Amino acid sequence: MLSIAFVPSAALVLVALFIGGFLVQQAIQDRDDAESGAVTMAEVSRGIASLQRDRAAALKAPGSRSAIYTAYADRIDTSLSSLRDIARAAPDAEVGYQQTIAVELLAAVEGLDRSDSLAVAGIDDEGRRDYAAAVGAYRSRLDAVAGKLTESSRQVYRDLVGSEDWSRFGAVETALSAATPPPVGQDAWRVAAGVVGRSLGDLAARQIEYSAQLAIDGGRRVLSGALAASASISLLAGVVMAIVMLLARRLPIPVVRCPSRVEVTPLTWSHLVSDYAGKSTLLAHTRRRTGRADLSG
Repeated sequence: MLSIAFVPSAALVLVALFIGGFLVQQAIQDRDDAESGAVTMAEVSRGIASLQRDRAAALKAPGSRSAIYTAYADRIDTSLSSLRDIARAAPDAEVGYQQTIAVELLAAVEGLDRSDSLAVAGIDDEGRRDYAAAVGAYRSRLDAVAGKLTESSRQVYRDLVGSEDWSRFGAVETALSAATPPPVGQDAWRVAAGVVGRSLGDLAARQIEYSAQLAIDGGRRVLSGALAASASISLLAGVVMAIVMLLARRLPIPVVRCPSRVEVTPLTWSHLVSDYAGKSTLLAHTRRRTGRADLSG
């Protein structure tokens, strides 16, 4: 009985251990993916900042500004596309949402930097269209993403938009797009551009850091939950096995007996003599009464 009870109980424990191990392995993979995605986002954002500095320097040098502008724009767009792929592949919906906000904010900062690089390098009639398009694109993207930031980041953004530097910078952008004289001097414009660019860059870095921490914390929570679930499943299976084995020890073992074969007792000599005498008496009695007898019996 114990051996019969042990087999399904042991199978239950093995299944529980397998399920627990699978949950833990999956949780570790999710945690590693989340941490890897967060690290990659930070590295790519630093790479974008480096490309922006290189572009600003390249546009000041003699040569085809349009080709330089397009080449750097394509490289940075490729980096932004890879960040969007990371956000879409996030193991947690909230993490993916916050990472998407970070990418859109980075794209807005890139739009501002594109337009500012063109303005610093000098805008001709051909470049003015690119400049106006870049200004309109980053402003629209900023308006769309600002309301999705955390409360503290929204407050920082509101303070920036309400600042004098933002007003000066925006006024110069409007004037350059319309080919009219800027309302402020070169020095004031560059100071305002530096404040606006750094402030938006800090907001993007802040959002990236927030989404990264959210991803790391989420991965750790998933792993902790998987470990707890695995331990609970294994413990429950062990308890069930112990109960089954205990009951198996207490149950009586049924004894099954096979019926013995019926043996025919051979007739002894005395039985044969007795039977013959009985038949002889019956035969004599029958002859006296009927004159014949049936000896078939």
